[in-house]
Amino acid sequence: MKFPLNDDTWEKIHTAFNDAELHLITGILSGEGVECRVRSRRVPQLPFSHGALGSTDIYVPKAKAPMAQRILMIYRNRSSVGEV
Repeated sequence: MKFPLNDDTWEKIHTAFNDAELHLITGILSGEGVECRVRSRRVPQLPFSHGALGSTDIYVPKAKAPMAQRILMIYRNRSSVGEV
C-alpha cells in the first residue's frame, strides 16, 4: 500500500533488512493490535538485497509509536536471553 512520505500521521519505527525480520516484526506488532505499513527500497530487478538497497521501513500510526517501540524493546530483551 502506498502512502505519502509527508503524511505526518505515520512514524517509522524500524528498518528491516530481510523478509524474515520484516515478517517477524510486523507479525508481533499486528498481534498486539498495532497497525503497520511498510515501504520497501527493494529493487525488483536485482535477485539479492544488500544493506539499505533491500531494506524495508516499518511505519505505525504516530499515536501508537511509543507503544510499538516498547513492544519491540520487550521482544528484543526476551529474545536476547532466550525466552522467545
